[in-house]
Amino acid sequence: MDLPTNQAEDLIKSGKFDWIDQIIVGPIPREMAGNTDQTICRISEWLNEPTGYANATFKGWTIGVEVQIFYKFDSGIATLNNEIALAKLFVKNHWTVEQSNDHIQDPDTHQVTKVFYFAKNELLKEER
Repeated sequence: MDLPTNQAEDLIKSGKFDWIDQIIVGPIPREMAGNTDQTICRISEWLNEPTGYANATFKGWTIGVEVQIFYKFDSGIATLNNEIALAKLFVKNHWTVEQSNDHIQDPDTHQVTKVFYFAKNELLKEER
């Protein structure tokens, strides 16, 4: 099973969202910090734990990712439809939207940002 962040990255790439300029897994590299010329989608892990306990063991694994969007300046943001399409892509692929936070302005770059938390339960194969 791929890491949650890799699954989310592959999923977002499959959506071919033309409003996302770059996808980053993990921390934003120093050389990109403060980049306001691109809309950057940052993915990090927030949940990774066993679930579905039965017969003294667990039957599944719950994974979750934080998807943080940093909108480029002067993007003429009409974000709601784009963000709904992103959330629907996750839901269509068996994830749930755990949180969809308000748009805020990043205190350092003054960019508009948006954060989603998505989660999914993975069933584990029975060992024989």
